[in-house]
Amino acid sequence: SLDGMDAALVQFSEENGLQWQLLEHFEFEYPNALKTLVNNCFKDASLKAEVDQAFADWTISCIEHIKGKTAYEIHAVGSHGQTIFHDPQNKYTFQAGCLAEIAHTTGIPCITDFRMQDVLLGGQGAPLVPMGDHLLFGMYEAALNLGGFANVSIGNPLLGDGVMDAFDICPANYVLNTLSREMGKEYDEEGKHASRGSINQWVLEELNSLPYFEQEPPKSLGAEWVEAKVLDKVDYLQPSDALATYCEHIAIQISNILEGKRVLVTGGGAWNDYLLGRIEAYGVKLERPEKEVVNFKEAVIFALLAYLRFTGKDNVLGATTGSGKNHSSGKVFWP
Repeated sequence: SLDGMDAALVQFSEENGLQWQLLEHFEFEYPNALKTLVNNCFKDASLKAEVDQAFADWTISCIEHIKGKTAYEIHAVGSHGQTIFHDPQNKYTFQAGCLAEIAHTTGIPCITDFRMQDVLLGGQGAPLVPMGDHLLFGMYEAALNLGGFANVSIGNPLLGDGVMDAFDICPANYVLNTLSREMGKEYDEEGKHASRGSINQWVLEELNSLPYFEQEPPKSLGAEWVEAKVLDKVDYLQPSDALATYCEHIAIQISNILEGKRVLVTGGGAWNDYLLGRIEAYGVKLERPEKEVVNFKEAVIFALLAYLRFTGKDNVLGATTGSGKNHSSGKVFWP
């Protein structure tokens, strides 16, 4: 999604098993010009090089800001970049901003481009978060992230015992925020507009009938799929009705996977009280942790993935991405 950039300063140690501490966290608002450029690039691949450089430049400015604010020494940076194209069936994925220039300019080693290796090994290049769910949040039966897409890691039976499945369930904030912008809002705060809308059963059935939901995992979604398959089904409704209908769709798809399970819920969508209520109405036992974990869990996990790559340990669970091989993924750039 294009909500902004989250940064987590995390300390890891392995004296008594893997230990971690979130020291500081930062949020950076997406520059309007970069957001426009990224949105245009979704539809015009000729802008790829320009977006690549622009996102790297913004990443550098964010790192320099953090360096100026923190008293801690930063030993390495993990940077995911901005996903622009994701087509694993054709062995291609592109995250903008995964450039060596980040390390050269900041003077800090940078681990980036986490997905391409898995795609080349025959995997989806996603999801990558399950390794973090397994190592950091093992007490839950499942971990649900409500970001641009709703994605899940399912424990075996607990996440600490292993990850049985992990995949994208359905688009989430990507669609909800698009609909909110039609009302001049960046997002639907607490789901208030959705709560006032009416569910269109015909549109809901159309959404729930999309073939993706019949596919077995591993599977993943990208922005191009949403643009082609989803938005035209909802965007002709009144915005509040579209939001209510789409929240219901998200709730149904999530409950199809997680009904009866104890689930950690994080991501921006975890603050959408209406959406969480609809998910719980279908029998999912959601647990929303403290604010820092809700908002920065993915940043913490990508710090972990960078740490694992930097220390030569596996950071991708091949069983969940479809590559079938655990491996240590990401390019390491040195200053």
